[in-house]
Amino acid sequence: MAEDLLKVFREAETPHVVLTMGKGGVGKTTFSILLGALLAGSGRKVLVASLDQAMHLEEYLGLSGRNRVERVDSNLYAMQVDIGREVRRLGQSYSTLLSQLMPGLKVINVESVVEMIKHAPGFEEEAYLRELARLYALKDFDYIVVDTPPTGLTFRILSLPSLYSFWLDRLLELRERIVSLRYVIARTAGIEREMDDPVLRKLEEQKTLFDELLERMKSQAKTTGAIVATPEPLPVYEALKTLEFLGRMGLPAKIIVANRVLPESLASMMGVSEVQEENLKKLLSAKCPGRCVKLLIPQSPKTPHSLEAVKDLIGSLKIVVEGV
Repeated sequence: MAEDLLKVFREAETPHVVLTMGKGGVGKTTFSILLGALLAGSGRKVLVASLDQAMHLEEYLGLSGRNRVERVDSNLYAMQVDIGREVRRLGQSYSTLLSQLMPGLKVINVESVVEMIKHAPGFEEEAYLRELARLYALKDFDYIVVDTPPTGLTFRILSLPSLYSFWLDRLLELRERIVSLRYVIARTAGIEREMDDPVLRKLEEQKTLFDELLERMKSQAKTTGAIVATPEPLPVYEALKTLEFLGRMGLPAKIIVANRVLPESLASMMGVSEVQEENLKKLLSAKCPGRCVKLLIPQSPKTPHSLEAVKDLIGSLKIVVEGV
């Protein structure tokens, strides 16, 4: 069973990141743990990290804290990220930078500046993006399975590197002109001035960070997208939109998961047989780039709130491998 799933990772470089995406409540955390357990069971060293602030990973695996890696099984590790830490750190960083650029801000309470920055458009998404960049930078694991926030927020997070790269190019051009003019004016006045500029350095650092992250996300060798949905109209609609979005981004999506699939007899008794069949057909006929795996996970009698409960699902998985 695990070998069928691992076929999608034949050309993967390690460390390799799997981004698990989907509508809130469809079982992204369950699938992330399941995939992590399968990969760990095949001898890979795996980290399952959750950026989802519903904190289900912490609950399901009984983690003792947040923002730190804990071993939960042989070869399997987990970390629940609390984005609030990065929000505070990033806010403090930007307030310090603003104080350096505009000394007048020092008379303002720093906490008020941080609070103002935290509510700026795109700030929370950048905090998530920097946590994601840290996960990509980890070298101690073969696979890093990332449980992402719900679809809309994840779209904004993954769109940022391209947008930031564009704006940083413009800002770098502008800042380089300012630095050059200052240097020319200083030399004309007979003043020795260094060409080094802290703002220019900061812009260059950010440009490098976001360019490298975008390159890694678009690389089939470094990233795999996994899309999770339940066989219902809205989750399937979001799953197909996610597949389109990742295609436009150039981010490889190679795993599509139908979670909580009801047995036909139960679906018929509940009057949802036709709806389930129609939505399963949509998911299973969705086209991935190149090699693709489609998984069907049956409805569990109880929500799998533990590692062992998730492992119990493995034996009942149905896997279809395409493009082998």
